[in-house]
Amino acid sequence: CSRLLHALSGQTKLAFTKSLLVPEKFKKETRDKCVQFVCQDIRPYDTISGKGFTQLAQHLVDTAARIGKFDVCEILPHPTTVSRNVEMRAQSLRKHVVEEITATISKFGCAVTADIWTETYRKTSFLSATIHYVNEQSELHSRVLFAAPFDPSTSKTGENIRRHLLQNLRVFGIDARDMGKKIIFVTDRGANMISALREYTRLNCTAHILNVTLSSAFGTAIIEKSPEIASLLTDVKKLVTYFKHSGQQGKLKKSLKQSIETQWNSNFDMLNSVLERYEDIASVLTESNNYDKIGRISISTLKLLVSFLKPFKEATDDLETDNTAPSASLVLPWSVRLIEHCTSATKDPLLSEIATVCVTRLKELLSADSTSSHSVHMLYKIATFLTPNLRGLRMLDERGRQNVIQGVKEMIEDLKFDHAHDEDVEPTPAKRPTVLHKFSDWEEEEESCGSKSLDVQIQEYRTMKLELSSQQNILQWWNSNSSQFPALSNLARFVLCIPATSAPSERAFSLCGRILEERRSVLKPSSVSDILFLHGNLK
Repeated sequence: CSRLLHALSGQTKLAFTKSLLVPEKFKKETRDKCVQFVCQDIRPYDTISGKGFTQLAQHLVDTAARIGKFDVCEILPHPTTVSRNVEMRAQSLRKHVVEEITATISKFGCAVTADIWTETYRKTSFLSATIHYVNEQSELHSRVLFAAPFDPSTSKTGENIRRHLLQNLRVFGIDARDMGKKIIFVTDRGANMISALREYTRLNCTAHILNVTLSSAFGTAIIEKSPEIASLLTDVKKLVTYFKHSGQQGKLKKSLKQSIETQWNSNFDMLNSVLERYEDIASVLTESNNYDKIGRISISTLKLLVSFLKPFKEATDDLETDNTAPSASLVLPWSVRLIEHCTSATKDPLLSEIATVCVTRLKELLSADSTSSHSVHMLYKIATFLTPNLRGLRMLDERGRQNVIQGVKEMIEDLKFDHAHDEDVEPTPAKRPTVLHKFSDWEEEEESCGSKSLDVQIQEYRTMKLELSSQQNILQWWNSNSSQFPALSNLARFVLCIPATSAPSERAFSLCGRILEERRSVLKPSSVSDILFLHGNLK
């Protein structure tokens, strides 16, 4: 083993990790140590496969390859040292992030999601923010910026939220007042958040809109008008509760899911879990002489309701994309598709009341009939237009399409995106004179791509033969065609970076909940923010 380590000591990390075949004996010893680690330190099993843990393990292996065997206690730092270095590393990385994003967002704009969360142990409230932008290489980037704690004595008024948010954004070189219309905020529909951002362009989280729609449709006043649906929901909830409390869950191949009011699409998840395991459930209940618990549930009504709710689940999943692909362009197609779906469902006697409320709420909350070029929904319409495969806007009528085209023109003019690349254009090398220069006054003038009028760009974009598969990256398509459509390309960089939901901020708070577990409930709020920032930005 020592000869092998000596032979490998000069190799790179890549060569070390790829070329060595580990004998089974050492694999077994490592498995035993992993078992010992998770049991002695009470750590989750998946800690072993965590990116940070594997990087640490690899570093120790590489160090041993370079210097030989050593006592690991000599190299592992004290916990207090780690704590101090978390703060230092976060400060250093913030400077790097500022350098990376400043020039890009000042030129092409950005979107910011924001949300408020209160932790369980000391009731400290945090304001989170994530930033979304398209870099010079036309790559969509999403970064967690902060989870900034509020002073305990500070009320969460709109004015205080705005001050807290803008102050923490300035740490990253983002001055929302200077950026004007080039910064878009995406939040939930809380009154204090709406008040805080009334001076800026703020979009409603589309996933919240869908959740509010279903909450309204399945509210007590509406559900009482649909007794068969109400009875089904009650019976399914009782069934799931019975399985959880009776210890019968273990007899099913997969556990049943309970409906939780605060979780999106939880009615669908509960109903679908029962539908998928219907035969197993019936078998288990028959053995225990409790078949009546599922016998009273109409399988046809269950299928009907699952079928009605499934598009809402699919829409939410698509709109809450993992931030590696644009989601803004999906809001319009999904809103129209859901309105069509619910309109069709109104014809079913069992779903009529629920579906009618869904149609009304979707039209109201999504402002689908708005013709204002800078309305919330217009931004999403423009995003759909700037998605090449959907540029025909076939989900709208002709008047709606023309409104979008007008919105595109006004936004490009307002944001001066038709001039955004002027400083980047390389000077055209002087042409060597020919005999024809003597007749230059009769020559045809050559129109450069950069000098095309916006109307010409839009017309060519709408009518061009499209060479784009549904899997191709939209932003890369715009990058490849930026010389042909310079103004539209600049607008695409801006609009397509806008997330359809505020889910990125909510995911940040889910991580905060993991950071502030019971054994770390006294962790300083600033440390929580540092850890969250490093988690989201370290590569």
